[in-house]
This record gives sequence, C-alpha cells and structure tokens, in this order.
Amino acid sequence: MRNKRMMGLLLAVLCCLLFSGCGKKTAGPAATQSPNPNAAITYEKGRDLVGVLTKADAGTMTFYEPELEKEATYTYSGATEVLTKNDKQISSESLEVGQVFDLYLDEGKTTLQKVQSSKDILENDDVKDVQFNTDESYLEIQGTRYRYGSGFQAFSDGKPIELQEIAATDEVTFRGVKGKAYSIVVTKGHGYIKPAKYKDFIGGTMTISGVRILPVTENMLVPVPEGTYEVSMKNGDFEGSRSIAVERDKTLELDMSLFKNTVKDKGQVVFDIDPQGAELYVNGTMTDYSKPVSLKYGKHSIQVILDGYTTYTGIVDVQSANPTVRISLAEEEAEVSSDDESSVEKDDSNQQNKVTESYDNDHKITVSTPAGASVYLDGNYQGVAPCSFPKKIGAITLTLAKDGYTTKSYSVTTTDDDEDVSWSFPDLAAKGSETN
Repeated sequence: MRNKRMMGLLLAVLCCLLFSGCGKKTAGPAATQSPNPNAAITYEKGRDLVGVLTKADAGTMTFYEPELEKEATYTYSGATEVLTKNDKQISSESLEVGQVFDLYLDEGKTTLQKVQSSKDILENDDVKDVQFNTDESYLEIQGTRYRYGSGFQAFSDGKPIELQEIAATDEVTFRGVKGKAYSIVVTKGHGYIKPAKYKDFIGGTMTISGVRILPVTENMLVPVPEGTYEVSMKNGDFEGSRSIAVERDKTLELDMSLFKNTVKDKGQVVFDIDPQGAELYVNGTMTDYSKPVSLKYGKHSIQVILDGYTTYTGIVDVQSANPTVRISLAEEEAEVSSDDESSVEKDDSNQQNKVTESYDNDHKITVSTPAGASVYLDGNYQGVAPCSFPKKIGAITLTLAKDGYTTKSYSVTTTDDDEDVSWSFPDLAAKGSETN
C-alpha cells in the first residue's frame, strides 16, 4: 500500500515539472540571419555579340555577325564607348572595315553602348597564297583550313570584293577563330601592266624584276603585285627597260616604243669548267665552250650538267669584252676574274619555283560573261567573251578587261578530269561608277 502511494507522489511531481515550466530552461544556439531572397543581384553585363565591321556611316554601323551569318545595322552616338583590346579609348573614325569587335547593346538591341576590339580573335598579317574552296565554303592558310558561313566577305580599299578576286600574290590580313574565318582584308593587292607599241619585242621575253619572266605575245595584260619595278623586254638585237609603279586595281600602259635600243657590243666569254666533259647550256641552248663564247652584253642564264654532280644553275652578267667564268661542279661554285666588270651568281630560284605548265588540249575553258570583255589567261590574250581556249591545268588567273570598265582578275583552279569547264563572271563596273 505504501509503495503505491510513493509511486503516485512521484508521478505527481513529474507532471508538475512538465506542465508548470518548472526547472531551468537551457538556451539554444544563436539564430542566424537568412539572406533576403528578393534582394537584387548585381553583375557586369557581358557582350551581346561579336561582329565584323562592314560599313560605317554618320550615326550608324553595320556588322556581319559570323555566328548568326547575317548583317545588322546599329545606331551610335558620341556617348558610345569605342575601345581597343587594351581598353584604350579611340575615335569611331579610326575603325576599319574587316575589323572584329565585341558589341554591347542597349536594352532595345538597337543602339551601341560600347564597341571594343575583340580579344578572342586570331589575327594574321601579311598572309599570301590564300586558297579558297567556294564549293565547300572554306579557305586554307599555310595548310590550315577555316570554314566560313553565308555572308562572309573579303575587303579591299574599304570595299567588299569576291573571294576569287584575291590573287595568290596579294597580301591579306586574316581574322577568325579556331576553325572559322571571320574576315579577309587585302593589304597589298595587284594592278596590271598593259604593254603598248612593242611589236619588235614579240617572240622575246619580258622580265618584271623580282616577280616573273614571261614570253612576249600579242595583246598582253599582266597582273602584277602593286609596287615599283624595273620592267624590261628583250628580243634579238633589241632591248628596253623602264621603271614603273603599279597601283592597286589600276592598269598601267607601258609604251615600249622609246626603248627599242640595239643591244650593246658582244663579249667573248671563256668558260673554265671543272671537271671536264660537263655540258654547258646558255639561255637554254647547249653551247660549245671549247673556244670563247660570243655573248651580248647583259644577263644570260647558264646551266652546267654532268652525271654524278649537282647541276649548276646561274646567271652571268657580261659587262666586258673578255671575261673568264670559272665553274666548279665539285664545289658548286662559280666566279669571274676579280678585276673584271662582269659577274656570275648562282640562281636557285628557277629550280625552286619552276612550275611545269600542263594543258589538256582535248578540253576547253569557256568564259561566257561578261560579254564583250577581253579574256586573258595568266596575262596572255585568249579572245573576247564568250570565248573558249585549251584547258590549262592547275591554279590560273583569268583577267577580264573592257574599255571604259574596271579590269578584274579571278584566281581559279582547274583539275585534270577530262572535262570541259565553263565560267560566267559578274559584269564589269563602269569606271567612276563604283560605290562604297
């Protein structure tokens, strides 16, 4: 009985403690401040897009957007920031077509707030021999291919041009990213030399210093990189030369009538060749050198050939009456007596750059348009469009010219596929009618 009373008393005490709050309350951990889920988050706004400048007018700029493959025009003002890659402020007038920029737009996506040269772009200057494949939409630079999209443009003198108008000798600035081309800008283009009054030189050779040597034919129109050159023609007893300046996209008429000078006196050249038995070729003709060789004053190509030895190729410049030219195949050296005004030098360019021309005479190249334009294949006249001529294999240059119109050249490639090939090119622009 007593035990029951004790159990009841204990239960009563416990209930008192639970329901009356008796006993010391233990403090819990300090509460932490929760972030406000509605608080604004601030961040620096990134670029809206990357664009290639294609046109700039007062108050507007037009860009080609490579990723979207389309053009868009935006307004700008004096409040628009224009920056270099290094965040240096520049004027909008200093921007050039073909440059690639990061574009920052307003909320309406119509106004440029900031234009900055893109830091992510690969840029190569002074590039030559760019190869284009317009069928598969890619270009190749030094063995690396870059694809390009619809609307991709090349520029020369601030104006858009066709890709095929870029000659292998032109120098360009390339801009793009890995695997994709954004723009091509011609920095050094080409013009044309049109010889005039040169009947006495037909059948001879024309030399453009540092560029090429080619046969003199009728109605020539020769594409040449812009720059200053010494141009000479030689045929038999006649020779002439002139210093000229070729300007981009312009045709220089070269009047040779005042330079039909009779070639200077001849020199009797003694060739001392070691070892004996080697063959000597002068200007491509095998020559007997057991006695002095009569050569006109001036430069002559020479080759010395003997089985078991490296062929010696050089140029002898005859400037005296009795020069002696010593050539050693074993040492691959040549010299002229030190007290002589004549000279000889090794010439590897013909071997390194020699290109064998190949034709498929069973098939034709046809140029259909522009009708009435004179057509030149690598500087040699072929006829008036529409016209056809034997198919030359490989990389060729087709030049179109017409009085009163701007001359154009196109670099194209033909393959030895037993097929005829036909091209139709855009109409030539009348001189003075080109627009920016």
